[in-house]
Amino acid sequence: MHMILRNRTVQTLVSANFFSTLGVSLFNIILLTYAKSFTQPKLLVSIVSIATVLPSAFGVLAGRAADQTKRKPRLMIQTKLVQAGLYLVLAQMINQHTVWIFYVVVAINVSSDTLGNYGSSLFTLVLQARIAASDRQQALGLNQSVGTLVQPIGQACGVAVLAATHNYALAGDLNAIAFLLAAVCLQLGHATIKMPVTSQLPAPHSQPPVWPALQPVLREVMQLSAISGLGLVMGCNLLANGLTATLNLFFIDRANQLPVSYSVALLLVDLGFVGGTIVGGLTKKTWLDRLSIQQLIISIAGCLAGEFLVLLIYPHLGAILLGTFSLACLTGKLDPKFFALMMVKADSQQLGAIFGLISTAVMLATPIGSLGFVLSYNIGGATPTFAVGLMLALGLLGWLQLAKR
Repeated sequence: MHMILRNRTVQTLVSANFFSTLGVSLFNIILLTYAKSFTQPKLLVSIVSIATVLPSAFGVLAGRAADQTKRKPRLMIQTKLVQAGLYLVLAQMINQHTVWIFYVVVAINVSSDTLGNYGSSLFTLVLQARIAASDRQQALGLNQSVGTLVQPIGQACGVAVLAATHNYALAGDLNAIAFLLAAVCLQLGHATIKMPVTSQLPAPHSQPPVWPALQPVLREVMQLSAISGLGLVMGCNLLANGLTATLNLFFIDRANQLPVSYSVALLLVDLGFVGGTIVGGLTKKTWLDRLSIQQLIISIAGCLAGEFLVLLIYPHLGAILLGTFSLACLTGKLDPKFFALMMVKADSQQLGAIFGLISTAVMLATPIGSLGFVLSYNIGGATPTFAVGLMLALGLLGWLQLAKR
């Protein structure tokens, strides 16, 4: 870890990611609050929720654009500057508080997030070129841990700014400043992220489709068919997001039985998630590091099954927190390892598009899991919902066993 922390390329990339994530998480909570302040809050909050996920649908396009970009470090900086400019424009109009301005604000946010996906693809390609294969897992784990830690900080800052000033424009300005600081980090460390100018890239129309290129890579990395491998990852993400969403409702129903207040219980769950992700992402040479991708997925599905079983038969806060921490730790170990292996096996000229397709598939499972489990909880209650979660987790384990044959 000390070697990774001293790596100048990692310092540059992670510091830029710190400020970018801070700005995004700060403004996302502001945008939801802004939508809630209108006369049709449910409709507009729903629009914001959909708009938050929408950029993920363009993951393949953003990744392919990154693959075709020649001066990747320079475009990383310019992307941050454009995002800063978008939020400066947003800050000039957001306080007008009309419905059409609301839609303009949402459109600006979607545009910025889409650019952010493009920037993330550039980040991946620069990291692949500049970091040795043996160090990539830790570099990705560090970046993931920083992002996970900064998100709640950004949300808390957003809430504090709005509570203190009631000024949405200030939040836009702060977001612009965050992206400017990210650009400054990249500019100051430009020498550490330089890459040779990419030459002789295939023209966009001559590139092979992404899915055929992804299939053999997933088969080699996961020792499973591409459909089974991607489906299992999506299933785990779906259940994890469904679990998080229903815990918020479950704690409301059990508020009188909790040893702490509702807000403290939610805070403890968030801390368990953040702590587990950081431990999983930053530790090295533990017994978890000896597990294959398949074994990590089995462990995650088993942990999900255990968490739903705990909620059914022994819903004690301590047991729930232990399950949350364990799940986050396993996920924090899986993601960097998976993407580090993909960097080695995938065609470097299609890496951005391949990662974009994976991210799109995984991200689409997030709203499905959250919405599906919340609807189930509101209609059927806690017990049927957790029973369904348990059966689905066991189903993932069964699917994995069948796919291995």
